[in-house]
Amino acid sequence: MKLSKKGKGKKKAPMTSRQKVILGSVAASVVLILIGIILGDPAIVGNLIILSVFIIIVPLFMQRYTRYLWIRAVEEQFPNFIRDVADSVRSGMSFKEAISMASRTDYGKLTPEVEKMKNRLSWDTPTMRVLDIFGKDVKESKLITEALNIIKESITSGGNVAATMNAVARDTVSFKEIEAERRSMVSQHVMIMYAIFLMFLGISIMIIFVMVPMVKTQPQMTVGGLGTQFSNPCQDVGYFPCNFFSALGIIFSLPEGIGLYYVALFFTVVLIQGIFSGLIAGQLGENSVIAGSKHSLIMAIITIAVFFFFAKAGMFPV
Repeated sequence: MKLSKKGKGKKKAPMTSRQKVILGSVAASVVLILIGIILGDPAIVGNLIILSVFIIIVPLFMQRYTRYLWIRAVEEQFPNFIRDVADSVRSGMSFKEAISMASRTDYGKLTPEVEKMKNRLSWDTPTMRVLDIFGKDVKESKLITEALNIIKESITSGGNVAATMNAVARDTVSFKEIEAERRSMVSQHVMIMYAIFLMFLGISIMIIFVMVPMVKTQPQMTVGGLGTQFSNPCQDVGYFPCNFFSALGIIFSLPEGIGLYYVALFFTVVLIQGIFSGLIAGQLGENSVIAGSKHSLIMAIITIAVFFFFAKAGMFPV
């Protein structure tokens, strides 16, 4: 009697580094929140929730940003690699021999990828397959992907591969030079975005210090026989955003009232403004949302740190 192969379980693929980071971050966050729940202090629980969010976000961001920097470093060396391969092919070498020759040169972050291509070609892997695998490894780079498509098309059509690769290398260098020039031109705009954010943060803090005491001391006014007075807009309101503001009050250790309302309101507005200003700064400076996430994270940390400092120091007029 033959055993059915369907009964055999498939071997699970090993976890990727991204999955390990996510699992570790979530596990650490859950442990912190459980500790806060055991301690039973709502303020501690709120602070640990914020810390847990950063524990999840920061490692993922660092991994994505490290990958982004690696892609940029590979793009910097890619034209040199293509030019060297083209020179070897022009001298009469086969593509396999040209890659083997290029693997002896140091291309920085690109060197391990060249070594992989050489090894695959030495195992008689088809050239197009080798280029496809390399393209998949650097798929985040539109520049390299388009260059590889042109090179593969030249190989398939039987054109002058060396001339095509030289042209690709030349165009890639030109594109990187234009990109570097653009970054230097818009770097001042990135600084302006930071200046606008810090100015808005400062104005928001000053408004809290001026508005809250003024509103709290405002005497009752009579209009048309009806008495009116400034009050907490979230008084006896249990839906969003008032419930969110109440949670911020627990985190900041601020009592319910009109003071908490304005502190939570301006904290939320400044945090949103910082996140989107960071994304715009990254798009302007490096033409990348990942790079913008770096600026967003910095501005978010500044916002949380400043409001925490004033709240924990008891300086907010509540």
